[in-house]
Amino acid sequence: MSDWTWEYLPDAEHVVGGLDPVLRRDVEKLAARLADAASVRYLGDPPSHESGVSRLLDHAEGRLMMWYQEHRRQSTILVVRIAHLG
Repeated sequence: MSDWTWEYLPDAEHVVGGLDPVLRRDVEKLAARLADAASVRYLGDPPSHESGVSRLLDHAEGRLMMWYQEHRRQSTILVVRIAHLG
């Protein structure tokens, strides 16, 4: 368990609105695992000359693909888009 969290950007309705509840739970589990991974990868705050916000990253598992950013100053994964190939 880490101190990193995750959230939808801009909000859940825009990112996962209309998804089946089972797929939505899969998205939330994946976001939590990405937050745990970021907590291991980053120790402490970024240098003051860096924003601490990553470029847009992606991760795919099975038929689910997630685009997200890592915000190091807030210790947060920002989930911005989901695609499900069903």
